Amino acid sequence: MADARDRAPARARLSRKAPVVLGTLVAALAVFACSAATWVSATVRTTLEPITVDVAGSDAAPAVTALGLVAAAGALATAISGRALRPVVAVVVALAGLGALAAAASVLADPSGAAQTVVGETTGMVNAGGDYALTAWPWLAAAAAGLVALCGLWALVAGRTWTAARRYERPAAEAAGGGARTGDEIDSWDALTEGRDPTA
Repeated sequence: MADARDRAPARARLSRKAPVVLGTLVAALAVFACSAATWVSATVRTTLEPITVDVAGSDAAPAVTALGLVAAAGALATAISGRALRPVVAVVVALAGLGALAAAASVLADPSGAAQTVVGETTGMVNAGGDYALTAWPWLAAAAAGLVALCGLWALVAGRTWTAARRYERPAAEAAGGGARTGDEIDSWDALTEGRDPTA
């Protein structure tokens, strides 16, 4: 019994909106930040001398940058969306994470193919041979993308317990009461206009 009582507050903390949204946002921004770093360092042999070309993640895998932004926007949308839209946004975030993970994995599997476009533009050589070395950044981006996908699933499950925001909505009883008061005020003004005492 004691263990069950101890697990209940832990589950409640994991279901809170703030940790889910913040965790998703941090993971998404990590994906975006990793895409700005150098993913492939290519040393290409030319007729004169070897040339080193650093290829950023945004060039090697442009989808990672775009999907990182999609996931970040989805994290913010999760915080303000209603019950009907929240699961849809959570699924979009999870799919964005999986897409970024797949794009990063393609670079890890074939760094030379991912870098060929930038290397060709820099050296003027098509399908230039050389050494294509991976940095740690595509691995970190893949890990962050996996976290984004997990956060999307987390939001999908935890979002079922979140209450809808009603900051700008008045309760129905208050709205009805306000309408009645407005009607009474109109009747009072009409009585004054006709020369009758509204308090009688």
